[in-house]
Amino acid sequence: MALGNWFQPKKNRWAVDRLYQSIQAQALRPDFYFEGGARDNFSGRFEMTCLHGTLIFRRLRKAGAAGKGLAQDVFDALFDGFDEALRDIGTGDLSVGKKIRKMGEAFYGRSKAYEEALAADDDNKELTVALMRNLGVSEAESGRFVRYIRTVEETLGRHTDEQMLSGEVNWPRLS
Repeated sequence: MALGNWFQPKKNRWAVDRLYQSIQAQALRPDFYFEGGARDNFSGRFEMTCLHGTLIFRRLRKAGAAGKGLAQDVFDALFDGFDEALRDIGTGDLSVGKKIRKMGEAFYGRSKAYEEALAADDDNKELTVALMRNLGVSEAESGRFVRYIRTVEETLGRHTDEQMLSGEVNWPRLS
């Protein structure tokens, strides 16, 4: 987490850390990465993080101004983590900033695609296309991922604002 996050109120810092860790842990679950599932490489893990971050941020925005602020803080923590990961794999200092900017643009693009697909009333066709394009999910496995995302949306919808603002998230499993 960036040094700037240490100046946040203690409760918010704790919630940011919990949500950051939760998104990362869920996005990196091994059961997403299989033949026909998400690509098992840096790009695939980034894509899964984008997906789970988008789902959390959608729910946090429903919690009003505090949720929007927390979503921004978690977003910043995710990108601090991406920066650290790039440096850990040996990316040179001079190119990290450029890569982070591209990752930010990619994140916003993925998030917009998922937002539109989740809002569409098209029997999940748009969501299926987005998953196949972004995650590399096969057509045969796309239904599983669509059901998972819809279950995540329902699960997060049952969380109270207080649970979300404290960083409490209970994720379903891919079935």
